[in-house]
Amino acid sequence: MTAEKFTLILPVVIVCVILSGLFVYASWYMPEHRDVTVEAPWYSLDGRYEYRAIVSEGNPLWPVGTPLTDNPVYFFAAAPELQTTFFFLAEGEALDLNVVSHTVAVLSMKEADTTYWSKEVAIAEHAGPLQSGVYQNSFTLNMRDMHRQLNEIKEYLGFQRGTPVVEIVTTAVFTGTVNDQPVNEHRTYMMPITLGAGYYSVSENLSFTEAVAARETRTVEVYPPVYQQYAAILLLLVSVGMLLWVVISRSPRFKPSAGMLQALEQEAIHARYRDWMSRGRFDQSITAHRIELGSLEDIISAAVDMNQRVIYDDDERTYFFVHENILYIYKPA
Repeated sequence: MTAEKFTLILPVVIVCVILSGLFVYASWYMPEHRDVTVEAPWYSLDGRYEYRAIVSEGNPLWPVGTPLTDNPVYFFAAAPELQTTFFFLAEGEALDLNVVSHTVAVLSMKEADTTYWSKEVAIAEHAGPLQSGVYQNSFTLNMRDMHRQLNEIKEYLGFQRGTPVVEIVTTAVFTGTVNDQPVNEHRTYMMPITLGAGYYSVSENLSFTEAVAARETRTVEVYPPVYQQYAAILLLLVSVGMLLWVVISRSPRFKPSAGMLQALEQEAIHARYRDWMSRGRFDQSITAHRIELGSLEDIISAAVDMNQRVIYDDDERTYFFVHENILYIYKPA
């Protein structure tokens, strides 16, 4: 490479190396900071009903005062009332909530997904704070009286289709703070009761849990895609390779002399015919007739034709053999 080209190319290559190095550093060690909105767990809620039917009427099955729970059906003739407690539970950090609950009984006639008619009957209202994360309100449901009201409405309407259902619906309004963040929410919880001829049954699904999340802004580190990071490394390697090529191309190169080239060539030829030669000493006092040959190939060919081996003297750099009192000799120039 000429000095002019070297002077022009070297600064450009150095700039490429610097820029690609900065690109690698930025791709691997300088992430972008972004604000993202995420949903983080805030608090959890659990609304549930617990009940028991108290035997209040004389009957042949249970003594009066016996509490009945987990029965598939309860009978109006023995236990017409349900003692029910609504529990509202909350879990979270630094809970400070007040709860107001309003409970109604919805009397209705239903068939599949169709509700023919319904009527609300107020049951209980209560307010109070969460204590150790728990709020509760107890009330008594007179199932026989509700059954009577349903029958009266059916007779008045003269409409007999559907299944009589009582749904105990509690709306819980809770306000305050959780983890020092304001809360003003409400939830509705339902307790379905099916009425039959002389009996009623309570739904088994009386617990409702919920996890509440809060939206918050977080700063996250975003790195470039992996392919961009490795592309930056590849670009740096290419730039460094170009720099080395430019420097090496300008460096002085080793140029062997003509004598060295000739010696190397002679050594290569010597190695080629090593099987037809032996090492020895050339005696300058040999008085035989002398024939000087022009190349190593010539003396090797002559020796092979005469069934002789060529003797090589390292010190004299001489190839020779004697046959029928004639000295065949070759000395490289």
